[in-house]
Amino acid sequence: MTRFLSFLCCALALAGGGVQADESSKANRGPWVWGVSGGTLHQFDTDLKQAEGSFSVNRGFLQLSAGYAWDQRNSASLSLGWGTSNYVFDDGARIEGLRPWKRIEDYRISLPVRFNIGERADFIAIPSIRSYAEAGASLRDGRTEGLIAGMGWRFSDTLTIGPGFGWYSELGGGSNAFPIVVVDWRITERLSLQTGRGLAASQGPGFTLAYQLNKRWNLSALARYEKIRFALDEGESGAAIGEDRSAPLLLSLDYSPWSMTRASLFVGAELNGELNLETGRGREIASSDYETAPLIGFSFRSRF
Repeated sequence: MTRFLSFLCCALALAGGGVQADESSKANRGPWVWGVSGGTLHQFDTDLKQAEGSFSVNRGFLQLSAGYAWDQRNSASLSLGWGTSNYVFDDGARIEGLRPWKRIEDYRISLPVRFNIGERADFIAIPSIRSYAEAGASLRDGRTEGLIAGMGWRFSDTLTIGPGFGWYSELGGGSNAFPIVVVDWRITERLSLQTGRGLAASQGPGFTLAYQLNKRWNLSALARYEKIRFALDEGESGAAIGEDRSAPLLLSLDYSPWSMTRASLFVGAELNGELNLETGRGREIASSDYETAPLIGFSFRSRF
């Protein structure tokens, strides 16, 4: 599964964000940390550009995690996640004469490990296994493995930045390796910029500019890139791999009723969307761009 630079930023920043929340509540709990996150997203009906018909998407996601923290900067955890993306194409929808997919299921397991060296350097490694596959297709055919590793250097209390690397196997053969940049910058007391704070119903990298309205409410602008590849139940189309990629822009209103818990309502649009059908070896056999698609959704995350 192809990944770009900001994907790694995403995973690292997500892990780092959870650690920061743990620090503020460390005195009130033991070394074990449990977590749950989830959400739902609806992409409204949009037309295919180089093909017949239109489609909409309903996505949902749920993740459970358990972790142990030896101290505020050294921890290990296990995360299990499940998601679904239900694509609803109209009856006449075809991409170069081929009928697209229907419901895609996503299963994942990851093992984030964090540790520090000295006062300023924090390291993280995240091995993971994922499977994206259409209902009826083999989960084994949709499986990919990967590793994310990076380091964040604390230049000050307001700026952390550092390098790293990532590696992922890809559907269709081969693998993908690439560099990482980690950024967590508190620009002012209320304004911050982070790479990676994603929404639970959405997979993919992201950049978030957040403004703190008060102790409980935040307003966030998110720019993301998403590229999801999945095994297909070949059926009528004869294709073995499907792909959906886009660049969503989102505006999110976030509410934190108490420490380490957040709920978000977001609206936005999918830009530069493209659907592809490929052979089992990754050769493209059909593709179409799609029009800008409005979306709306809700997500939550809680640790305890």
